[in-house]
Amino acid sequence: MVKRTLIHPVLFSQHFSIDPTRLKLAGLLDPVLNSDTKLFIDPLLIAKSKNPLIKTEGMAAVTAAFNNVIGLVDMSQSETDAAWKGAYKALDLDERSETCLGYGGASTSGNSRPPTLRRSILRTAKEIITLGEKNPAMIPLMGLFEEGVGPDTLSDMTTNFLLSTLCEITENFCKIEGISTKKFGPKYSNRELPDNPYHLGTPVVLVPRDLLRDLPLAADWSDVSRVVMQIDEIRDAVNRMFGNIAKASVADKKKAVRKVALSSLDNLRAVLAAVADASESYDEKADLDGLYQFRAVLNADRAKFNGMVSAPTVKSDVTLRATVNSMIDQFKQLVENNNMWELLWYGDVPRHERASQLLFFAVCTVMCAINNVDVSPETNSGGGPVDFKFSTGFRGRLLVEMKLSKGAVEHGYKKQLETYKAAAQTKAGIFVIMDVGGMGRKLNVIRKLKAEAEARGETTSDIIVIDASRRLSASKR
Repeated sequence: MVKRTLIHPVLFSQHFSIDPTRLKLAGLLDPVLNSDTKLFIDPLLIAKSKNPLIKTEGMAAVTAAFNNVIGLVDMSQSETDAAWKGAYKALDLDERSETCLGYGGASTSGNSRPPTLRRSILRTAKEIITLGEKNPAMIPLMGLFEEGVGPDTLSDMTTNFLLSTLCEITENFCKIEGISTKKFGPKYSNRELPDNPYHLGTPVVLVPRDLLRDLPLAADWSDVSRVVMQIDEIRDAVNRMFGNIAKASVADKKKAVRKVALSSLDNLRAVLAAVADASESYDEKADLDGLYQFRAVLNADRAKFNGMVSAPTVKSDVTLRATVNSMIDQFKQLVENNNMWELLWYGDVPRHERASQLLFFAVCTVMCAINNVDVSPETNSGGGPVDFKFSTGFRGRLLVEMKLSKGAVEHGYKKQLETYKAAAQTKAGIFVIMDVGGMGRKLNVIRKLKAEAEARGETTSDIIVIDASRRLSASKR
């Protein structure tokens, strides 16, 4: 799978010059056209969607697709007969780039996932059918039982079965809003769809927000464990297998749940019901990953960022560092003195580290754009660690790593940034700590590491602390 690097993010609403609130009112995600948003369509949310087309046509299409796969597997007598081959073909796991969702998949070849994965899913389905269960809900929950069935797989599988309905939703919205469209052929039900200028020959397919999660529940072990372990029979059986389940690895726990769930029809049905009932869409109000805050900053009035940073007169590693330091200082001022810290909290709970990183990325992007500064922040849009590589029109590079104070600060400074610098062939780095509490002795530790490295003659990363702590409202101060 190709990982996209995110530079100069462009939202659907920005490219097609529409008010982003129109998408919000329609219950649709405003996608970033030139990268992927780390959200996924969870098949378990289809039945709960408030979108009328999803509730009717979409639900019917997905149920029919799952029933078709189950029916063919049930008929099959061997993995070489026509029924098995039909089930293999019907279980469409091809990647879908049109929705701009996921970890950064860019392939549309249809060969991105190995045939062994489809066969594994079908074999488990056959085992479940033999046990006596033909509920189509087993297919969306294969992430519980199969290694390699991750969030992208579940999301793309569901998108393939929903594609015709999603295309209809997109076409209807574009007609209402007067967005230019064109036909992309029978693959997209001959619907009139908007063209994605950053992915030639590919339309944009809009997705209802209430279908989205940061991870599909069946692929998120922390949620699965919480839900499944509430079932007495499952919890007791798994505990008997491990003695102390806290010491078992995630892979071991997953195998144990698979074994216990498939040991009896009652256990299987209890697991299917519990997980299906527990799935909830991404909480937009809490927005713990900052995905909607990110969009709000990109769409905000840019005039307030005017004059915050100046373009260097010459391009060099020295002026690059000065420019980036200036952007970090402006970000620090916005957080500490202009109430931007509020975007990093949900009530008394600090938003995730990714929220701070996305906020910083959005602010830097807007500052550079409004002030015509030729310094590009970029980041990997995938699911791994997020860092920022700043560059200008020459070979200079400067890496910025951002961590929350309550996280693995020492590890971030000592290991991660050094790894990134080696990969980028640069020794220039800045380490930013967003102080939301829980700092303890971490700052002293990394300052000591920095001093020891400098004593050895090594180049070290600068350390900057931004006070992102929660303040009292003005009326309570």
